[in-house]
Parts: sequence; C-alpha cells; structure tokens
Amino acid sequence: MKTFTVALLASLALGTSLRAQDTTSAAADTSYGDYHESPISLPLGFGLRIPTYDRVNGLTLPWGPQLILADERIQLDGLVRYRSNLGKWDPSIEGFLRPGTDNEIALFAGRGTFSNDSWIRSDLVNSLASLGVGSDSRNYFRGDRASARLTHSWTASSLTLAPFVGGIIERDWSTGSISPPKSPWAFFGRKGILKMRRPNPRAQTGHISSVIGGSGFHYVHGGVDANLDANVEKALKTSLTTDCSGSLFDAACRYVAGKFLQVTLDSRVEFPTFGTQTFSFKGHALWTGNLPAPPQRFAYLGGSGTLATVNLLALGGDRLLYVQGDYIIPIDKVQLPYLGPPFVALRYAAGNAGEGTLPALIQNVGVGIGAAFFRADYSIDPARNRSPFSRRSAVTVGLELPF
Repeated sequence: MKTFTVALLASLALGTSLRAQDTTSAAADTSYGDYHESPISLPLGFGLRIPTYDRVNGLTLPWGPQLILADERIQLDGLVRYRSNLGKWDPSIEGFLRPGTDNEIALFAGRGTFSNDSWIRSDLVNSLASLGVGSDSRNYFRGDRASARLTHSWTASSLTLAPFVGGIIERDWSTGSISPPKSPWAFFGRKGILKMRRPNPRAQTGHISSVIGGSGFHYVHGGVDANLDANVEKALKTSLTTDCSGSLFDAACRYVAGKFLQVTLDSRVEFPTFGTQTFSFKGHALWTGNLPAPPQRFAYLGGSGTLATVNLLALGGDRLLYVQGDYIIPIDKVQLPYLGPPFVALRYAAGNAGEGTLPALIQNVGVGIGAAFFRADYSIDPARNRSPFSRRSAVTVGLELPF
C-alpha cells in the first residue's frame, strides 16, 4: 500500500499584556497577562472527524486542523482523508465564510471520491449497511474538484428559504469500474458481485466547468416537517474523453458529453395523521436537457432504500423519478425495552431511470414491521408484465435513522 503524507502547518498567537497599577508606597512591579485561545484547533482533541465505510474507499478517515476567525464567521478545515482500500491520501481545504448573518459562502478544493446517490441513505446508514451485509447504495467516481457557493437565507415564521448560486470546476476519472481487484472487508457479502465487489459505472475522463443555482426550502408548522432542495447545473465547458475499456454499449463509450443542463430535486415531508400515526413522503427527480450529461452525472435506483424488488442500483441514467410514501402505525399498547412501541408500516414506491428518456415506472407495494430504528419489509411488484429488472417479491431488513 502506497502512502503519501500531507501535512497542513499553521500557527498564530495573539497576546496582550497589561501593566498593573502601583498601589503601594514601595514600587512593587506586578503584572498579569490576558490570553486568547488560538484560532487553530484539533477537533475532538486530535483532529479526527467522523469516518465512513464503503465498497470503494473502504474506511475513510478524515484528519486535520480547523481554523476559526472573526467570531466564527470564518471556518476553514485543512483535511487529509485516508482511504484504506484505495491506499490514497486525499487532501482538501473546505469550510465557509459568513459575511453577514444571512449569507454564507461554502468553499471546497481538493481530491475526493464522489457520488450522486447520497440521497438514498445517510453516510452513517450506508456505512453500517456496507460493513454489515455488503450493501452499498452508491456508485462512485474519483476527481479533483473546486467549488464555491453563495447562499442567502430568508426566514419568516415557519418557513426558511435559502437560494444559492455558485460554480464548480472538476477533473474526473473512473474508479473500480471493471472487476475491482480487491474489496473491503464486510461481515457478509464481501465476495458478492452485487455486493462489495459490484463494479462502478465508468466515468468519462476529463474536465467540467459549471455554474450552479437553486434553493433550499424548509417548512415546520403544526407537526408538518417539509424539506425541498432544488439544484440546477449548467456546464459552461467540457473537455472529456470516452472510455471503451469495457462494454461498447456503456454511456461512457457511446458519446462525448457537451454543455449539458441538469436539474435535481430532492424532497422529504412528514406529518401526523390520527393519534400517533404518521405519514412520510420521499421524492427524488433528475432531468437533463437535450444535450446528454456525462455518466458521472447519472443517478441510480434499485435495492433496499428505493425499489426493493430491483437489484441494487440496476436502474440508472440522466433521467430519474422516484416517489415513496410510508404510513406508520405504532402499537402503543406494547412497549419494548429500550425500543418503545413496535409499529406496522405500509409502503408504496414507484420509480425508474433511463438515458435520454424516462421508462415506465416500476411499482412496489409493501408491508413492514419494526421498532425504533429497526425495520423489516416484504415488498412485491404488482405488475402483470414485470420489467426485466424487477422480480416478484423481496424481503429487506435495515435501519432508518433520522439523520
């Protein structure tokens, strides 16, 4: 395993001294110092941040100092991420500037492993699923990226609106796309070609320069908690090359992407219904204009977390639509130790993805049982003539955490 050490060194000391006033007949010389904390610190005492785990990077362990200035209006993190399966050390500088109480400029510059599928599961749940059963619900590519985004927030009563504008410059390449030579360890599924050894779709190698814009929307009132995030990306310049090292029918080989336009929508809504029963909705949509987007801008569906009857991330493209509704019925008369009341869940999900067009939606209807964050579901595809990507039924077990 090759190693490359990156160190970020900085030092800043602030100090003032005040002379004590002489209050005695003898000329006593006493003094005291007024000390200020250094703006540079190591979070958690030694600079480590929250690690993650997946089938490409293995263990990702971030480390680095943090710089905080101007009453926390400036925060910058100099990080290096060690990726155990790749044997790489990825440096980055990231953080934010807050020129006003309602404005924020988010900054990032560095090398990393990126994915468009983080909306399916949180980092924590995806890490636990990868380590436990080899179920990684993300596809990945590698790249060098620099981005800046200015956000202005408006808050009125129960509503917060946060429009933003910015730009991205990046250089991308594939990772683990053909017969991954090795895979990280997992309790189960380490050797499975649909699990930890599942290959990534290939990316087109080269540069993309884009402007981005959009808005966040958050509404909380009367038990209703709703979030909507909209992102628009317009490529200003692309310099990409095709990759035909695998199948000639893959998107990375068929065409060279141009100045594409892409819109991404992600939504979450939850509200109470009768008594302690609740309904929640999750939706995700991806739309690309007439010019095709490169494969590193595709999104995917399938498997636990989206359509349970479809193989994990078997559906993908630059057009995607997914909707999911969950109705939760707690059994309040039963109280389990440490977990609280068990519940019964009814779920409906529908979605599909394709290149240049959106195929007919695949539907799943399911029933689940669980307690606290643990849940097991039985789902069926009710279609008479099912898609070749979907089977009749599936059983899934997993975690559903609120973060």
